[in-house]
Amino acid sequence: MASHIPYDALMIMVNHSRYGGGGIYNLFSTFTTDNQWHEYLFLHEFGHSFAGLADEYYTSDVAYNEFFHIDVEPVEPNITALINNEAKWEKILSEGIEIPTLWEKELFDSLDLKWQAERQALNDKIAELKKNKVSESEIFKAQEEYNLKDKEHSVDVDKFLHNSKYWGRVGAFEGAGYESKGLFRPMIDCLMFSKGNKPFCKACENAIIRMMKSYIE
Repeated sequence: MASHIPYDALMIMVNHSRYGGGGIYNLFSTFTTDNQWHEYLFLHEFGHSFAGLADEYYTSDVAYNEFFHIDVEPVEPNITALINNEAKWEKILSEGIEIPTLWEKELFDSLDLKWQAERQALNDKIAELKKNKVSESEIFKAQEEYNLKDKEHSVDVDKFLHNSKYWGRVGAFEGAGYESKGLFRPMIDCLMFSKGNKPFCKACENAIIRMMKSYIE
């Protein structure tokens, strides 16, 4: 049906409570709508499909390993391998910032990896309840527990990143593209890095603007 209707961006809404989505550059994106992160998911997956943005997070489990190679510069505009110690967003670097930018990574990793372990345990619990065909109310209670803790963790992450001395500055922060080491992102936080009601970083924003201009100019 979509092939008969003119469009510039195709977003597929999936009526499901499970968190998830995906975006294929210059093709389409999908996102689930019946969960607390649906607005974030819409924008995050839009970033993938419309502007070819990479995921900037690196602590969450994903369905693929070594998606990017740290000795090859990625084509995506918002992550870099710092080949020759050069960031592709050099023109918007904050004045005087060091490259790479030594942020509070170890503390962040300990905070987030602790949650990833707890998150996996909660998901395993929900899966076991469904497998054992317990009552819907019991499953709902477990899912609500997960949602509450997921939101609390997101708030903790936001507080941690906001308190960084590099908040709001553009540099090259190690940890991006599913890799803890060897890949770098432009800013301490971004809609492509962590969940929540937040903007794209400046490099992502510029990439989206460039794509919009390609449609209208």
